[in-house]
Amino acid sequence: MKLFRISPFVQGRSRMEDFLRDCFVSMGYPGIGNLEHADEAEVSKRLNRVYGYEGTGLRRVLADVNIFVQGMEDGDYVVVSAQGNVWLGDLGDYYYRDDYDSPEEATCHRRGVTWLGVLPESSLNPLLRDFVSQSAGAEGGNMASFPLPVDLAGLELFAAQSPGGTVPGLSSAAEPASSGTPNSAQSAANHSRAQVDEETVREAIAALRDMLRSDDSELRLRAAEALLKYAK
Repeated sequence: MKLFRISPFVQGRSRMEDFLRDCFVSMGYPGIGNLEHADEAEVSKRLNRVYGYEGTGLRRVLADVNIFVQGMEDGDYVVVSAQGNVWLGDLGDYYYRDDYDSPEEATCHRRGVTWLGVLPESSLNPLLRDFVSQSAGAEGGNMASFPLPVDLAGLELFAAQSPGGTVPGLSSAAEPASSGTPNSAQSAANHSRAQVDEETVREAIAALRDMLRSDDSELRLRAAEALLKYAK
């Protein structure tokens, strides 16, 4: 399984309320039709025809579209950050809503989401906090895949709010709690941190050191920040 982040902004406007109420996420880009069976060449043609994207701009947008339609899979996780809080969801399949394919609605490209919980961004582990903090504030480059193994993201911190006190597909290190209040979530977070064994910590540090040698300057910076935070 993989973990993705997505911006709550669609067509320059936050749709977080819609996402939570109707249990979905959307990438925007209305007007290019159903992409379920469209290959990359066809998607490129549609983006160019409707939005006039070319060159670097087209490649950037195409990367977003490919992540949303092809990269994400049923059972993967998504995090959405808004107003200092981070929501965790279990992703479903891609689907297209023709009745929302307009500049005003703009949420025709969707994936269903089972929302598992919400935590303050400040309570997340450093790797996940750095990942969600880079979420774009508006459309464009608004999706990304967590570059490390999902078990290093500390998603178990959300378990106190999830049905049965667990995050599906992960072994919960947090004890089930009777409510999803910030206090119970923080207690689960503290308990989870105490359960991280030395071997996992060593693996995480080794992965971060590998990231320091990446050709991607953004990835190197994130790795350096995470290592410096760990060293404090």
